[in-house]
Amino acid sequence: MIIVMGHARMAPGEIDRLTDAMAKQVAATNAEDGCEHYSFARDVTDPDRLIVSERWRDQAAIDGHFKSPHMAEFNAALGSAKVLELSIKAYDNGNVRVLMGS
Repeated sequence: MIIVMGHARMAPGEIDRLTDAMAKQVAATNAEDGCEHYSFARDVTDPDRLIVSERWRDQAAIDGHFKSPHMAEFNAALGSAKVLELSIKAYDNGNVRVLMGS
């Protein structure tokens, strides 16, 4: 099992603007083979900070996710957003790997 955790700090209003794209991404990703959990949440102390939480069966499932059409669509939507800070990390066998950002 691989756990992915992270956050994105967005410019004011960006999370609201991306809500539909995020909901579509969450639904499609949770239906993927090998996805055990995938969600976004807004930080209750910072409304412009998005929390990312994922759990995957294995690296092959993550690789498939990154190649999926809905991931490409979501990345395009995210690419139009003003992201101020991004940190997404994978935890596998006690090791941490940076997947994006810092």
